[in-house]
This record gives sequence, C-alpha cells and structure tokens, in this order.
Amino acid sequence: MFLKRKTIAVNYEVALETLGGDENRLTRLIKYGVIEQTGDSLELSDVYLRFFEEVLSANEIINIAFVKTYIDKLNLDINSYLVEENKARKEKIAREIRYTFKRIENTTRNNVKDLKHKVDDTYKQEPNFKIKELRLNDFDEKAKHIGELIHQTESLIDKQSIFFANMDIGMRQTISDVKAGLRDSAHGLIAITAQIIDYLNRIEYQSRLVKKVRQLKYLKDQFMIEEGTDIKKMLANTNDLWMERQPKYITRVSLDFLRDDDAALEILSNTRARLSKKANIKSRLAPSIDKRYLEEQPETSRMFDHQGIINGFLAQGNDLFRYIWLYKFEQETDEESRLVLFLQLASQYNEYLRYTSETGLSGNIEYPIIYPK
Repeated sequence: MFLKRKTIAVNYEVALETLGGDENRLTRLIKYGVIEQTGDSLELSDVYLRFFEEVLSANEIINIAFVKTYIDKLNLDINSYLVEENKARKEKIAREIRYTFKRIENTTRNNVKDLKHKVDDTYKQEPNFKIKELRLNDFDEKAKHIGELIHQTESLIDKQSIFFANMDIGMRQTISDVKAGLRDSAHGLIAITAQIIDYLNRIEYQSRLVKKVRQLKYLKDQFMIEEGTDIKKMLANTNDLWMERQPKYITRVSLDFLRDDDAALEILSNTRARLSKKANIKSRLAPSIDKRYLEEQPETSRMFDHQGIINGFLAQGNDLFRYIWLYKFEQETDEESRLVLFLQLASQYNEYLRYTSETGLSGNIEYPIIYPK
C-alpha cells in the first residue's frame, strides 16, 4: 500500500486476497487505524504514511512552517534551564535542548535533500512551462525559509555561547555536530538556489523560443510566412551540417599484413609501448593503507571531579573563586580551565552556595564573591 500510495487505492477484496483470506487480520488493521476504509477502497493511514516516509527518506513535502516554532522552543528551554533550581529537572531540560537541536539539524538536512530532488524533477518532468516556472519560484521561497532557520539557529548558538560552554561534554558535542551539519546544509542550499536561477533563465529562454515558433506556425498556416518574415533569407544563410556528427572511419590491420609485411613492425612496436605505459602506471599505484591507521584509537579528555571539589569547598571558609584559583590539581591547570570550572560549579551547585552582592578582582577578571551556605 505504501508503494502504491500515489497511484491507486487498494480494493478491499484484493487486500483480503493478499492476506490469504484472513478477514480478521484486515479488520484489526482497520480497527486500530493502520488502514482507512472508504467504501470498497483501502488506504494507508496518514500517520503511518508519514512515518514510513520519514524512515525511508521518501518524504516529498518540504516543511517550512517550523522556523519560529523551533527557535521559540529553544529560547524557552534555555530560559527555563537558567531559572530552574532542581538538578533533575535541569538535566531533563538540557536533554530537551539537545533533542531540539538534533531535530533542527535532521529536518534541515532532509529538507535540503528533498528540495534538490523536487527542483530537478520539476524542471525535467513538468511539461507546462508556466506551471514549471510557478513551482520553481515556490521552491526558491522555501529555500529562503530554510536558510532563515539556519541563520537563526547559528545566531542563537553564537548568542548563547557562554551558556553552552558551561554545559557538559554531551551538550558541547551536540552543538558542534549541529553547527557542522547546518554549515553543510547551507552550502547545499547555495547550490540549489543557483540551480533554480539557472532553470528559471532557461525556462524564460525556452518560453520565448516556443512563442516565436508558434507565431511562425500561425503565419505558415495562414500562408503569410513568406510575406511577413524573412525566413527564406535566414534559411538560405543557415549551414545545417554543423549539427551533423563528424564521421570517423577506423581501418583495421589484417592478420596477413602483420605476419608478412616488415612495415607491421612499427605498428607492433607502438602498440607494445602503449601497453607498457599502462603497466607502468599500474605499478606506481600507492600501496594499501597500513591497518594500524584503520584501528580505533582512544582519545583521552580531562574531566574534573565536580562533586569532590565542591565538597572540599563546603568544608572551608574561603570564597569559591579564590578556592578554585588556589586549588592544587594533580595536573597543571591553566587560568582559563580554572575560570570555566568556577562558572560550572557556580551554576550547577547553587543550592549549596550563598551569592553576595560583592565582587572581587583578579588581574583583569572581575568575579562575584560566593560563599558556602
């Protein structure tokens, strides 16, 4: 039924025969909404139809009504995360933010792919020039909407860069993947827009050409073509042979000539030289890649024990910034890493901290004074 979704509706008797005559199975499919029945015709439910189209990447509907919805949801979730105090709820909101970013990246990539397919298919298959032009102009508008989503998403990531920098490694990896995916989609969108412009220019040229041909046919049918045009003069000056392919004649050497004539030695020598060049090219191919380079290599990243550090901070009387700044780590830690750690602890463990209105200064860094409760 999915394969025939655009051609015909399946007849009830045909569907029953396909199921081996088991009417109970067909009745259950109709009862649970998998199949919809209209008279004697059966069709796949719209919910399952869209599901199969998404899974099989066979969706031809370009959804552009999601730009404001996704951006508003991201802003709402980020603001909710900042004001939420419960740790479990903050983690749930963070997961929602990650899922929304992934949906944006996947939807954008699929829309760009579907848009390219629809543009090519419309130009090559649609016989009506006017309909072809209208659809290509519509695709151009949809490309602008997709580009607007990419622009707004990238602007949101740049605007909230400090927020994402203070999140866990999973969020930072998601943001990195989304930015790379949106960049690829933007490049594909540029190519599609250029293709649409080229197709529209071709349609305009072809439309003018068809219009002139129709005018000539009208004049010919009215026996006015010779008096109303200079077609005889134009045809007299036209060399039609340039449209013909240039003939190529291949003369094969006979076996008797190769065996008995001394002149054949030169031909055999040239043939041998060409074959030896091909062999030399093949022998200069690079060797196979060493298996060591194809093996997975573990990548070690440094992680701080946030809970252990905050427990040590709560057991002393210094403020949080000075405590992090003077903390003796097992490995050498630069100022930037200490500053990031300070921001992470200040945002993750606010229920254990007492924020004051005072600020301190360390070099060119001004920081809030935070004590344990």
